Amino acid sequence: MKHSSGTGVDALLSEQAAGWFVRLVANDLSPRERREYLAWLKASDRHVEALLDIYRYHGYGRKAKLHLRSAPDNDPGENVIPFGPRGMNVLHQQALRVKRRRARLMRVAAAVAGVAFTIAAGWAVKTEYFDKRITTGPGQWDRTMLSDGSVLRIGPNTRLRWSFDAGRRTIVLSEGEAVFEVANDPDRPFVVTTHIGDVRAVGTEFGVSLMNASTAVVTVANGKVAVSRHVDARVITMGRAADVAELIEGQQITLSMSGAQPVKQVDASRELQWATGYYEFRGETVGEAIEQFNRRNRVKVVMSDPVIGAIAMPFTTVKLDDPETFVLMLAARPDVQVAYESANVIRLLPE
Repeated sequence: MKHSSGTGVDALLSEQAAGWFVRLVANDLSPRERREYLAWLKASDRHVEALLDIYRYHGYGRKAKLHLRSAPDNDPGENVIPFGPRGMNVLHQQALRVKRRRARLMRVAAAVAGVAFTIAAGWAVKTEYFDKRITTGPGQWDRTMLSDGSVLRIGPNTRLRWSFDAGRRTIVLSEGEAVFEVANDPDRPFVVTTHIGDVRAVGTEFGVSLMNASTAVVTVANGKVAVSRHVDARVITMGRAADVAELIEGQQITLSMSGAQPVKQVDASRELQWATGYYEFRGETVGEAIEQFNRRNRVKVVMSDPVIGAIAMPFTTVKLDDPETFVLMLAARPDVQVAYESANVIRLLPE
């Protein structure tokens, strides 16, 4: 019976020790609970051994922490556990190990807190300042989702920025090209503005390409957009622009400083295929293919003879960021030879 009673006491101590262990590892003891823990720990050396056994069982080994510190306003004497000389020596060593480990942990915690603060601050700055504008270089494509759920697919050599308010979503395209998959929001029109003209939509998919400083091409893949041209060649609001046309799915219009060309029917998916980074040639001329590559890459392909530009391209799909492979494909022809003039210039010559 005594054995049974002793087993019951040991089980109770183990249960109590396990409870304190869980709270200590979670580090969620209040000052009052910490005083209760210290009182329990001082009550018997068996309490200390029971808690150390739990620590060892969970792999803490000799690095077990008894968390002897209490709140600063407590009497330091409350933290002293009265054992014999041997017990005092063990606890003293244990306390020293705890103290050293805590010092190391405090240094690590300070470093982690500093890194976390830097990351948080950097993220806030990025969201506030950098996420509202995107710039791509030669041969670079980008894709991003805006806060309203709209998706932008951005081509190389592009600069754009955006600002949203309660009544309007505005994208300023300063250079390059992008495809806009606009989230539906009738109360906030989605306006893409350039120095040539504006495109106004609610929920649709369309592309705008600034071919050069004076020409913009608008292509609609889905839905409907209203296109207007700036009368004074400045980036202005829709209210100061002259309406040009309304485009629906499969239509395209070219705007310039001097006016607008007639709306035409196109294969919109093919016209906007560049946004995927690939282009499928279907009999276009070499000159037209070169224009596609040169607009988007640092490496430029030039022709020594216009006869080369008139050659019909084979039906093939190419990566628009890989002009070298395009050139090698042409070099396989018996009437074309290739000369690398510099790191960024490839010349096509007649054989």
